[in-house]
Amino acid sequence: MARSLSSEQISELKKSWSKLARDPCRLASDLVIRLFKENPEYQSLFKRLKGLSVDELASNSQFKVHASKVGASLVSAVDHLDKPDELEELLTDLGIKHKKYGLTPTHFQVIGDVLISMIAEAIGDTEPELLNLWKSSLASVIEVVVAACC
Repeated sequence: MARSLSSEQISELKKSWSKLARDPCRLASDLVIRLFKENPEYQSLFKRLKGLSVDELASNSQFKVHASKVGASLVSAVDHLDKPDELEELLTDLGIKHKKYGLTPTHFQVIGDVLISMIAEAIGDTEPELLNLWKSSLASVIEVVVAACC
């Protein structure tokens, strides 16, 4: 996956990520809340979060723990873009960990789409090449995770 990225592309992704995710836990929290707002059925995949309102999610300790893990995973993936073997191992482990929850490729694609929407909003219309780089890179990430999970 990361083998297909040039060092310049990796640098662009890391540079933009540092701006996008100044607070990775907050970004992940916003990502998951947006996911649940746009796809309410996804919240039912989390036994301890079923039935909670969006306002309740933000202060729920289980939600905060999960958002922290999501944020750490995102940071780790970006940090390892220049270490393709380690990145593939991290993504494979992530897929394996999620296998027991019965997630499908569609679940991961929807999550990726929400993240891309957030990135697009942050980047704006000024950098279409960067957005396309994010899209293709995230598609490659999802492919590795799905291969291990589904």
